[in-house]
Amino acid sequence: MAKNINNDAYSLLRYKDTNEIHIFKGQFTEKSCTAQYASICKKVTDRRNEDIENVKTCLDEDEARQVAADIGRDVCGICVSHLYSNYNE
Repeated sequence: MAKNINNDAYSLLRYKDTNEIHIFKGQFTEKSCTAQYASICKKVTDRRNEDIENVKTCLDEDEARQVAADIGRDVCGICVSHLYSNYNE
């Protein structure tokens, strides 16, 4: 199923040294997706850090919620809470 390029995309990235996972918001493109440099909790300010690895990328909001729930406590709780908020950043 193709993703709607007008919707937000979410990527989960892990710090290799702590195993902590943060969520990054971006946009779908025709072939992939983008991700902002800062996590949605703003605790990670540069996703290009070499100590960070992709866990899952190019997820829609519902998929991001499910993946975060499946992973559990390793996902930043503040990031997860942003997936359930009803307000704009």
